[in-house]
Amino acid sequence: MPSAEELLEQLRSLGETERLEAKLAGSISHSIMETVCAFSNEPGLGGGYLLLGVAEDKDRLIPTYPVEGITNVDKITNDLLSQCNDLFNFALRPDILPELVEGRVILKVFVPEVSASAKPVYFKSLCSNTVIEAICHSEGASATARISDK
Repeated sequence: MPSAEELLEQLRSLGETERLEAKLAGSISHSIMETVCAFSNEPGLGGGYLLLGVAEDKDRLIPTYPVEGITNVDKITNDLLSQCNDLFNFALRPDILPELVEGRVILKVFVPEVSASAKPVYFKSLCSNTVIEAICHSEGASATARISDK
């Protein structure tokens, strides 16, 4: 498993990919959870990495990724685990490791791809008694599922 420092180097060289994203993460946002959902569904990639506590500065021609760090590591970790357990139709279990990078603590989160029998993973709040389309997406990765209770 690559270190957070190695992933940050890759991010700065290649930008965000279908397997690697950066999020500032002052709290666990809907955007973070969409990325978790997408990584769990994306076929054939084995999952993806999130670096929480790393900003994306898109104001430049080539985006930069400054390390901002996370001050409330335990709260962010617990909130992410709780939401991964509660928000989706299938409980997800990401690997979350705090690592010191450039003098600041960031969270390296690995979201494994779920088995084919568990797919699609989708937000429970999107369910209703009618046919719906649940979309979990992130930059470079997406999964769409048609759900029916009929």
